[in-house]
Amino acid sequence: MRYLKIKNNLVHSTAIIDWKNLIIGRNNKIGPYAVIGVSAQHPKKKDSGKIIIGNNNKINQFVSIHRPTNIRKKTYIGNNNFIMNSCTIDHDCILEDNITLSSNVILGGNIHIMTGSNIGMKVLIHQNQVIGSYSMIGMGSLITRKIKILPGFIYYGKPAKKIKYNTIGLKRNKISIKILNKEITKFNKIKK
Repeated sequence: MRYLKIKNNLVHSTAIIDWKNLIIGRNNKIGPYAVIGVSAQHPKKKDSGKIIIGNNNKINQFVSIHRPTNIRKKTYIGNNNFIMNSCTIDHDCILEDNITLSSNVILGGNIHIMTGSNIGMKVLIHQNQVIGSYSMIGMGSLITRKIKILPGFIYYGKPAKKIKYNTIGLKRNKISIKILNKEITKFNKIKK
């Protein structure tokens, strides 16, 4: 596999990147045939703004990241995220830090995924959703428009339903009840 060092990042030679509309940090690894900067998939709104990618992200093969519209004017990926193969991140999505998107996750436009979330394989998320921090969504789940994905819980199903606390994820990330309550407050502000 042929990786090139570009702007302090490792970028596979087959990746297609619109560097003009990308602000990127350091130590990211972008895999084969990833496409970053394609036009927003929106029937009425035009591209407007930049894609912003932080540091230490792994973006695997065939991932597609779309430019923003004038909804938010940025598609944002924070730090230390692991985006597995064949994921789609549509216009105006915000991914905070330490998130895992497993293979074939599809994010509709204008989705906000909070810190530490773990999204299982082939999960579909309706546009304009907020995914709470330290939540886990089981593989093959469907996140519809009306469901609330609160911080710190496991969800699964078509449509997804709340199953139980994500005790392993909360323990692994050393999240106390106090921290979780702060995340719930933050979630409620974003969800408005």
